[in-house]
Amino acid sequence: MDYIKEAFGRMNLRQLRSFLLYGTDDFAEGTQPYRDTLKKECDPIYRRLESIYPDGPERDEATADLSQALTEYEYVYMELGMKAGARLLYHLLIVNDQ
Repeated sequence: MDYIKEAFGRMNLRQLRSFLLYGTDDFAEGTQPYRDTLKKECDPIYRRLESIYPDGPERDEATADLSQALTEYEYVYMELGMKAGARLLYHLLIVNDQ
């Protein structure tokens, strides 16, 4: 067996993400485009909001609150991802070459 080729074959963004965030493998089956994944995972909460708030203005306010919270998560995790990427590059290019 060529363990180096096997190691590179296992390296993908989903597994790296799971390892960095949770220290575990990502056991999810298959991959979908980001757009499809986001739609699939967001639809249930928006359906729930529609059932809880049938009135338009209240639903709009709840949806805006949810969107604001998710936007903040997005900002924080984007920054964490950028910092993790920079740190990985630093170690790969500078620390490991000394």
